[in-house]
Amino acid sequence: MAGRNIQKYSSVITVTITILSAMVLRQINIRVEGPMDQVLLILRSMIYIGLYIGWGISVRSRILQPLARRCLTAVSALMVFWMTARTIRYLLADPVRPLRGLWYLYYLPMLWIPLLAVWIALSLRKPDDFRLPRQVRLLCVPASALLLMVLTNDLHQMVFVFPVHSSEGVNDYQYAFGYFLAVGWMISCTVFALAVMLVKCRVPHSRNFLLLPFAPVMAAVFYGVLYILRIPWLKPLAGDMTVVFCLLIAAALESCIASGLIQSNTGYDELFLVSRLGAQILDSEYRVCLVSRNARAMTREQRVLAGVQSVSIAKSLQVRSQPIGFGYVLWQEDVSKLADAIEQSEENCRELAERNRIRQENLELQKKILALREKNRISDLLHRETAGQIRRIDSLLARYERETDERERGRLLAAAAAAGAYIKRYGNLLLAGERSAQSDLGDLARCFAESFLYLELLDVNCLQTLPSGRMFPTKEMLRAYRGFEEAVEGCLPDLSQVWISLRDGRDVSVLFIELVSGTPFRPEAVEADSFSCEDGACRFSFRLTKGGEG
Repeated sequence: MAGRNIQKYSSVITVTITILSAMVLRQINIRVEGPMDQVLLILRSMIYIGLYIGWGISVRSRILQPLARRCLTAVSALMVFWMTARTIRYLLADPVRPLRGLWYLYYLPMLWIPLLAVWIALSLRKPDDFRLPRQVRLLCVPASALLLMVLTNDLHQMVFVFPVHSSEGVNDYQYAFGYFLAVGWMISCTVFALAVMLVKCRVPHSRNFLLLPFAPVMAAVFYGVLYILRIPWLKPLAGDMTVVFCLLIAAALESCIASGLIQSNTGYDELFLVSRLGAQILDSEYRVCLVSRNARAMTREQRVLAGVQSVSIAKSLQVRSQPIGFGYVLWQEDVSKLADAIEQSEENCRELAERNRIRQENLELQKKILALREKNRISDLLHRETAGQIRRIDSLLARYERETDERERGRLLAAAAAAGAYIKRYGNLLLAGERSAQSDLGDLARCFAESFLYLELLDVNCLQTLPSGRMFPTKEMLRAYRGFEEAVEGCLPDLSQVWISLRDGRDVSVLFIELVSGTPFRPEAVEADSFSCEDGACRFSFRLTKGGEG
């Protein structure tokens, strides 16, 4: 830190000696004439131009915000331009108009440097990709207009008024309205820029330190007033207006940087040294370049290993690394609390895992119990719905055991199979009804088709013309299939023909079942919506409410 302070103060001393040297050269320049006068003028100008160029290079390496950095570089370039124009002006003796033109060019930096200060202030604490709003960029319009008014002063004399027969060239003039307008623009922009910087500042300095940049500004205002009033003693002491204003501008901006109003890339080494984080900065050969006060000493082997992975140098101390431009940065972390927290978290995870395992087993057991209950409920429901068919199968199989005629035994077995097919298909349709209130008519068609397979073994001609892709309530289809089975059982063994068809209506479709049998049929045996019988042909109908297209 002591080395840093020496470097800082040596820079200040160097700049001070440089300015004092230029001031001595000016005093000598006032007292000599001839070629030596111009040599001293050029030498003094080169000193100041070099000083402003150096300041501009320094600013580019210190300022963080890209827009502020570009604006400060532009300020440095404008001051170099100002000094160059001023040097050329004093080197020329005549004619008058070129001298006035060079003098008017002074107002390019005088009008634009305050505007750049405003842009610098507005860019502070903004991201790197920040762009000035359009209405702010439009401030260059009045600055350009004022500059144009100054440059064309010989046409209208709204800024400087020269006598008609003036013999003193650029020095015999009076101020006009345009001049005070330009001065007002400079002061307004400067005060606004400093006020914005002061409001945006978050550096915990004292208020007196933050007001430091106002000192050069007030000095510039005071000097400008004296210069306008043409105080006699001012000219030999500080008569070079360009030099004075450039130095005060640089001093004001440098004061803003020093006080933290403009964020700069300085002081990080001191911050690193006093930070609570134990850290080290290494070069590419793992040599220590900078180490904080709280960092523990590490061997070279530990530093090399830490460059590629985390290293523990104590029971509760871990070293991590991150590559940087010229090497690595290592930092030490106290992980004792973290280790305790991890251990506690692992214990909690084990407890939660055990609880979740028990809870999952309980859920699986409850799921199995519910599945068994549902299975038993469906089984009981199917048993109740098909109890008659089960008894019929038992009866047919008992007769099959007693029957000696092979043909009759085959018919009994086919009738039992038909009843079994009904139980199977009715159960499938019943399960479908448990899942959804609507089912495809194709499911009912497949029920009829399987029953037809066994009825055809009994020499029954079967036909159905049911379409698929139409949705009807499952309960109504169960009712129709149950009615079909009751009708078939009532007509056997004399059943000869079965025909099932569907007639579409607007809201309701009607399922027709037509049977031809020699056995008289009792209509009350079937729960149908309508029934008719003529010459041994019986016709049943069941209403199916339309539930939408499948």
